[in-house]
Amino acid sequence: MKRRAFLLALCGAMLASTRLAGAAAPDLLAAVAARLSDAPVIHGRFEQTRRLSGFANPLVSRGDFVLARERGVVWSTREPFASSLLVTPERLVMRGADGRVQQQMQADAQPAMRVVGESVIAVLRGDLQTLSARFEVAGKLAGKNGWSLTLTPRDAAMRRVFARIELAGDRFVRDVRLEEAGGDSTHVKLIDPSAATRLAADEEPRFE
Repeated sequence: MKRRAFLLALCGAMLASTRLAGAAAPDLLAAVAARLSDAPVIHGRFEQTRRLSGFANPLVSRGDFVLARERGVVWSTREPFASSLLVTPERLVMRGADGRVQQQMQADAQPAMRVVGESVIAVLRGDLQTLSARFEVAGKLAGKNGWSLTLTPRDAAMRRVFARIELAGDRFVRDVRLEEAGGDSTHVKLIDPSAATRLAADEEPRFE
């Protein structure tokens, strides 16, 4: 249950990331976009740390991810429990260690899921055009390749959920920090991301 909670919390946080103030710092966003890879497939490992107010110990999960531009993204958790989460603009599918579907949501039945799927993909790809709707943005470039952005919600409804979202990286998004208004936070480190022109044979079944 905890595993499911923080995976879904991550998706919910990514949903918020579809909204960054489009008119804010256009030169900065253009410079960041120019540094990012636009590969059809990006894969790597992740480590997610979720801290809950009132609890001393964080919830930590590790695994790997595969992002395919035309297909979506799969988070495969290895620790502390095996599970997988497929997120696309059309559906969200959670499977247990045995591969059986534990939960599934369709965009047709829940239109917000389409936004969730698009948002997850946009964050991992650093799609700043998609990420420029309703957030104030501040940030900076670092060295020849690095960059960081802080996204602050503009509308009151979103501010009741998120205080800010921070992204950092170079050719790839490598660090995502989600600070919730209630004091909880999630930190996702994307480790050793690499680009590919197509999915590997053993990655294809994850998107079924």
